Amino acid sequence: MVIGLRERMRNTDDVLLHYAPLHSLLADWGKDLESHLSEWIVNHPDAYQDALKQSFAAGCDFACTQTQASSPWRAEPFGLQDRVYELNFKSAKLAREVTPPERYVLGMVSTTNPDFLEPLGNMTYDEVYEGYKEQMTALLDGGIDVFLVVGNHIDEGVIAIKVAKDLCDLPIIAQNVFYAGKKGFRTMMGLDPEAASAKLQEAGADVIGGSCGLMTKSTNPSEWYPSATKLVKEMRRGCSTPLSIQPDPGIPQLIDGKTVWPVSPLEMAKEVSNWIDAGARIVGGCCGTSLEHYQKIATVIRERQARA
Repeated sequence: MVIGLRERMRNTDDVLLHYAPLHSLLADWGKDLESHLSEWIVNHPDAYQDALKQSFAAGCDFACTQTQASSPWRAEPFGLQDRVYELNFKSAKLAREVTPPERYVLGMVSTTNPDFLEPLGNMTYDEVYEGYKEQMTALLDGGIDVFLVVGNHIDEGVIAIKVAKDLCDLPIIAQNVFYAGKKGFRTMMGLDPEAASAKLQEAGADVIGGSCGLMTKSTNPSEWYPSATKLVKEMRRGCSTPLSIQPDPGIPQLIDGKTVWPVSPLEMAKEVSNWIDAGARIVGGCCGTSLEHYQKIATVIRERQARA
């Protein structure tokens, strides 16, 4: 019997490799910048599934539905608000079909762009709740194992956690997006890592983390991933749950007409053990992280486990 994520985090010392960020990686499979991600996935199922298979070959323990923009409010600018159930269900089902039994399918939901929850925006609690319910019901029907709640607006993330717990008993990974500034790490809404992590634990998240964002304002690649270690330590002060970390490989640059992320797989590999020592149980990278980055992380995890 395959052990569930919640039990695995509780009863083992396993360190898992996060999902590969197909929202950027799928460019290698022909994904353009303009089209809606989930619609492209549904229209190119073979490419999506091949990318997932390649991510598993690189060592990933998770497949992600990549449905961060498939809520009713984020689908609307693309004219896709009537296809929310379809896009989420099919994305989950396609991921389920190629996910090995010992790996997990993440059903991803994100924040309510372009609007906000009241009082900063115009969306009521009930509107946000029902929007998440529509999306998350479809992800459940598609066969996910874990909910992944991630984004800039923590109050909406708390609502998404409430919806997940009302619908089922699946484990929940909740990740804040942090930015480095004069006062240190802060969410877009101004919470520091300790307060933001405590809020997600109070809401009922099983794993709490940080992803994407701006780890440091420095352009020195050697400082990028150590900043993520600092973030993990600050999150640990706010919660007792297992932690996850998923930083970008630096600030993207346009070189010869191509988007390039400057921080190398080797730089990442050098810092992964420090993330784990600081408390991270799920490690990986966000936008721009390549499969080569993931291969390097997988090697670090295997070597640590062998020594243990």
